[in-house]
Amino acid sequence: MSNEERELLIKALEYAEYQTLRDKAMKNQQVVHCTEDGVVYEEPARDVFVRLYNEPAPSF
Repeated sequence: MSNEERELLIKALEYAEYQTLRDKAMKNQQVVHCTEDGVVYEEPARDVFVRLYNEPAPSF
């Protein structure tokens, strides 16, 4: 896989993550996270979306 292909793949995955998180935030759903020591927890998608993308939480 060339560097160009790798960069395109990474961009596509980042976009897919953005879309999925935005859709979950719009539906007031939870997302599952895992800490470095393996503790699994849920967090509102709206909080994660605002924190990661510095955008207002989406709504319908």
